[in-house]
Order: sequence, then C-alpha cells, then structure tokens
Amino acid sequence: MVDPKYVLVLYGATGFTGRLVAEYLKKVPDLQNKQWAIAGRSPSKLAELQTNLELGANVGLITAELTDAAATAKLVASTKAVINCAGPYSEHHGEELLGECARRGVHYSDLAGEGFWQAEMATKFHAVAEKSAAKIVLGGGVDSIPSDLGCMLAVDALSKSLSESHPGRSGEESTISVQGVYTEYTGSFSGGTLNSGRAMSRARKEGRVTSAMEVDPYMLAPGAQGADSAVGTADGMPADFGWGLRLQQPFFMAKINARVVRRSLALRGLQQRISYAECSSLGLWLRILWVYVTRGCGYFRGEPINFKPKSGEGPPSWLIKEGGFNIEVTAAAPSGAKAIASVRGKGDPGYGATAKMLAEVGLCLGLDAHQHAPGGVLTPSTGLGQILVSRLGRAEGGTFMKLDVHLSA
Repeated sequence: MVDPKYVLVLYGATGFTGRLVAEYLKKVPDLQNKQWAIAGRSPSKLAELQTNLELGANVGLITAELTDAAATAKLVASTKAVINCAGPYSEHHGEELLGECARRGVHYSDLAGEGFWQAEMATKFHAVAEKSAAKIVLGGGVDSIPSDLGCMLAVDALSKSLSESHPGRSGEESTISVQGVYTEYTGSFSGGTLNSGRAMSRARKEGRVTSAMEVDPYMLAPGAQGADSAVGTADGMPADFGWGLRLQQPFFMAKINARVVRRSLALRGLQQRISYAECSSLGLWLRILWVYVTRGCGYFRGEPINFKPKSGEGPPSWLIKEGGFNIEVTAAAPSGAKAIASVRGKGDPGYGATAKMLAEVGLCLGLDAHQHAPGGVLTPSTGLGQILVSRLGRAEGGTFMKLDVHLSA
C-alpha cells in the first residue's frame, strides 16, 4: 500500500483558530522536511495564508468544499490524519469530513463543543471507525483535553496505589469519586464561539437537542448507565448547585468536558464505579476580573478586547499570549486516599492554548505510534493517552503545558 502524501492536513486553516494552528505547525521541529497541508474552501485565502505565513514548499494547499463528496474523499485519501477547525461542525458539514475519515481509516480530531453533534457522530461512526482502525478523537482542544487527561492521570494513579497497598485486591474494584476544579481560565472568546452558541440554539428549535439530552450526563455514551446517572446534571454537580457565596462556582464549559470524560470512562468500562463532576473556583473569576481591569480591557495595551466579535475575529494578541488555564482533578476513594492531577498551560485557553493542543493531537495522530488503542469515536485519553501526555509535556521545549499527578493521604 502506498503511503499518503501528507502526514497531516489542517482543514479550516484560514479561520481565526485555523491560522493559529498553522502558525504553530510551521514552527514544530517534527514537521521539518515532512509533507503536510492546509485546506479549506477558498483557494485565494489559502494562497494568501501560505504567503503571509511564509509556509515552505513542504506545505501543500488543498481546496475542498465538504459538500463535494469527491473532493472530500480526495483530501482524506491524501493524508494520515486530519484536524478540522471549520466550525460550527453541525452546520459546516463536519459530518462529511469526519465520516469519510472514519470509513477510510484516516485519523481525525476537531474542536467541536456541540455535544449533540458529537453524540450523533459517536452513534453513526463508532463501529465504522472501529472496523477501519480510524481514531476519531472528540474534544481536541481545551474542551476537553485538560479534563480528560487529568481524570485519566488521577484515576490511574489512585488505582495503582490502592492495588499496591492491598496486594490481594485490585484497585479496579474500588469506587472512585472524581472532581475537576478549574482554578484559572484567563482568556476571551471569538466569533466562532458565538456561532457555536447560535448553532446550539438552532438545534434546539429543530429538535436535534431535547430537554432530556441537555441534562443527560451520558449524552456522549448512549445507553451507558453509570455512577453519574442518578445526579441528573450534565456537569455532575448537585442539582441545586449554582452561583452564590461559596468557594466553588459553576463553570461554563463543564457540561461539555464532563460528557467527554464520561465517554472515556464508558469506553474503559469504568462508568459503573467512577463518577465525574466539574466546576470552577471563585478564584478563577476573580483572576479574570483582575486581568481585565488591570489591562483596561485591553485599552492599556492598545488592543481592546472585542466583546462582540464577528466570524473570523477573536481575542487580542496580548491575551492570546498572556492568558492561561489550570484544572485540579482529584480522584478520591472511600478510604480517604486521593490522587490529584494538575493540568495547566499558557495562552488564552480557547484560542492560543487550544490551537497548540489541537496541533499536538494532529501530530500525535499523524506521526506517533499509538496502535495500542483500537479505532473508534474516541477521546484524548482513550485514543492517545500517555503518548499525548508526553507530547504535550514536551511542546515548546516543555514550557507550554505541565501535567502532574501526586498522591494525598
């Protein structure tokens, strides 16, 4: 079998996030002297991006309208892996690209935060991807790599510790409660974020999203009944949990992240004994306020934050660089034993950091040996696991992300 021309194709490269991903990939040592490509609908915009970023001769240009089945098939056949930045995915024909990858055995990831669409893709293409050995990785950015890898690290460390402390008993037998708390999420949003929100609203009107789906903890793992089923909230927090004078506060991405984590647990057969909940700390919101006020919402930097961005617009460059995120994920056993994973990174979470994370997922899919896991519609932890942990820890000379875990009595 002839190897495909490209190790990686970036679709949606001319959008706000896509450009950040392309800028990052250009500098990655692993891609030096390797063929990869940027792709999208507009040949003129692709050519302009290639010129502006001074992409080398090893970077190809692929024009493909995803409604064109032949063009989409040709794109997919040319590469080992595809990463897709052209959202909202439920409206911009993400299914056509994802589905073609699933059928052809080509790895794929994207930044979709549309849970209903992710659930549709899991239902339609999991068995297809299993058969072809394609890894379709949901949640390839800040939604939901930190939560998913953090849970994996904490659960595995605690299970290993329990097994070692009770030689006659497997750590896999213990019930474990996991909670992720975001303590930092300093950034802003783009026109793409608002478009995704509008896509969700339209999906509700069309009946693709029902009231039952919105509160289903296992929306991404259809048919699964696990430790979170009785909670009845997508973020895993108590039903009466809300804003108030407490150290823990709601987190706006928790519903997305928690469902990806639960799909991981279901794929690993752990959903019956492990629960997952996610929220934020009060300090997260105070930190955001402090950054915004001390920078004059960007006016002091000469780049004000645009609170009404249009499609293709996003956070100012200073915030993309100076933002950051941190999540503390605690896995606790009934005995009181705990493992705490910390996943933190630099850059605006939704754009500066997400672009790098998706790029590293694509590099992992296109370059690394990860055949230990079968194909399917997977998650960062079940599709790539420790290989992705290692790659993220090495990114930018080890300065981008830190992923640590320690035990606590």
